[in-house]
This record gives sequence, structure tokens and C-alpha cells, in this order.
Amino acid sequence: MMSSKEILAAQLSGSATVIEWAISQVPQARLFEAPPHGHHPRSAHGFKTYFGQWSAGRLLFHLVHYEENYALPTMRHWLGEPHPSGDLMIPDAEEEQAAWDRELEAGPELSALLDRFLIVRGEQLEVLHKIPDGELTVEKVETEFGPVSAAFAVAKTVQHTLEHGNDILKNALYWDRALAWLDSRP
Repeated sequence: MMSSKEILAAQLSGSATVIEWAISQVPQARLFEAPPHGHHPRSAHGFKTYFGQWSAGRLLFHLVHYEENYALPTMRHWLGEPHPSGDLMIPDAEEEQAAWDRELEAGPELSALLDRFLIVRGEQLEVLHKIPDGELTVEKVETEFGPVSAAFAVAKTVQHTLEHGNDILKNALYWDRALAWLDSRP
């Protein structure tokens, strides 16, 4: 049986591949377009929540921002670095929005965002392999939800990736079909 560290490393790697592939499935013209489903005249509330309000590019930026500013610094804490300010579980939404606004001003480039995502994910894998096995489950970081371990922090990153990867794939797979269905409704 694989150890927790091996499973978490495989999931960090595999979920990065899912994001890279999911992004490639979104038509180029829509990468930075927010889903219009929630604003369609025949749309029920469920479409807004199903598709969300962020474009695939915005979702990728969210993952990059979270992993650069929360996930990786938190993991490094198990290697003796100081824990970053802020909460692993509840990142600063206003700070992230300001960073996204700066990204939009500069003209976001999907390839640069994807590169940043893959780089930070690679760094997390390196850190994970350096955390001693006995330290993986030691709860060293205080969050709004109580103390967490490195294993928890990594699993939370995997869960977060899968959650937003799901959102990206919804936009890739169902965007046009859902709009056609809405247009066909009386």
C-alpha cells in the first residue's frame, strides 16, 4: 500500500495534469470570458451557481494565487520557515481581487499563468518530499478551523484543485450545450 506522502504526491501531480488538460479544452476565445448562463433571460438560479461567475482564466489565476501565497508557504513551515500571515483556509479575497485586477491591466496570458501554476505545483512536490514522514501529520499551523497538519494542507490543495478543475471542465463541456438548451426553452 502507498504511504500518505506517496498518495498526496501523486494527487498533487495528477491534479496539475487535470488542470492543464481542462484549460486546453476551453475554446481560446472564451478563456477569459465569464459564463453568461446566469444572466440568460431564461436562466434559473441553478445555472448561475452551476457555471459560476469566473472564467477559466480567472479560475486558473485563483489556483495560482492560492498556491503561491498560501499552500506553498504553509508547506514550507514544516521545513522550518516562518508561517505566512493570513489563513490557509480563508485567503484574503480583496487582496486576490486586487492582484487579479493588476493581472487584467497587464493583459493576462494564459501560458504564463499555466507556467506559474506548474512551477508552484512542482515546488510543492519538492517540499512534500523533504517533509520527514513523522512530521507529515503533526498539526503545526493554526487556522480558523483549528490546527492542521502538512498532510491536511496538501490534501486541502488537492481538493481545491479538483473543485476548480471541475468548474473549468463544466465550462469546457457544457457551455454551448447549456446555452442552446436555454435558447430552446419557451
